[in-house]
Amino acid sequence: DLKKQTARFIKDTKVVAGMGHPGGGRTHISARTLHKFHILNMTFPDRTQLTRIFGTLITSHLQNFDEDIKPSGDMMMNATLDVYQRLSLELLPTPDKPHYTFNLRDISRVFQGVLQSNRKYFDTRDSMVRLWAHESCRVFADRLTNSADREYFSNLLTEKLQAVFNIEARKLFRDGMNNFGDFLRGGEGEKPYEELADQKGLKRFMEEKLEDYNMEPGVQAMNLVMFGDAIANVCRVKRVISMPRGNAMLVGVGGSGRQSLTRLASFIAGMGIFMIEVVRGYRSELFREDLKKLYERAGLNNEPTTFIFNDTQII
Repeated sequence: DLKKQTARFIKDTKVVAGMGHPGGGRTHISARTLHKFHILNMTFPDRTQLTRIFGTLITSHLQNFDEDIKPSGDMMMNATLDVYQRLSLELLPTPDKPHYTFNLRDISRVFQGVLQSNRKYFDTRDSMVRLWAHESCRVFADRLTNSADREYFSNLLTEKLQAVFNIEARKLFRDGMNNFGDFLRGGEGEKPYEELADQKGLKRFMEEKLEDYNMEPGVQAMNLVMFGDAIANVCRVKRVISMPRGNAMLVGVGGSGRQSLTRLASFIAGMGIFMIEVVRGYRSELFREDLKKLYERAGLNNEPTTFIFNDTQII
């Protein structure tokens, strides 16, 4: 009976995810171990397939934009693939940088950000290119952990701006790279994703939101100084959690403000905070009960929620 055989196969099959090819900190797995498993090797799509998939998405999105912006779709497609291929070949994962694993999700996240653009707020070719550069930095550069790698990416981005878009980076970013967000324009209507060039207005907005957060009943007041990097990190976190399936791992020393800035970003996004409370005798059964509460709140009650999981809670 085919159904019984399939059920038996599923029951007896153990799925091991993430067994990449040896290299970059991954060791060879002996044949004595491998013969116990069914090995499936999923090959990466070739450039023609990627161009067709993502090129179709970005080209159709830009159909309603001005004529000088429409050709930038193919340029963004080629530049993104070039950046991805260079990073995949030259910034390999190592034991101290095991997260340097770039894949198809990173390409899709770049275009996920670009597809948030609105023709009303991106009406020039330069503004669209700045958006692409910003999304590339958020997806790729934010993962890099040292100055040498970040400088490498900066040079690579400058090279692609000149080679693909025929734009000099220093002219494109005369006043530096601005933050992007969809929260400055109030109201219940459309909240466009736009370039936030007014730095003073952005800082004033953050300080007002921080004051509003501290006035919320039941919250522990946060005394934060909204300097440039703090504002940029709030924009980064807000961007990630506002996207479908958005999640991020914030890395830093204790007391650097990761949790506080996440709380502020969640408040700006209109999302509640959920955290587990690790008490004496906390076990996996209690963790599952906490997850049930989270799923009931976010899924059943449809309440936008940010789940903050602190490194000190890993036991």
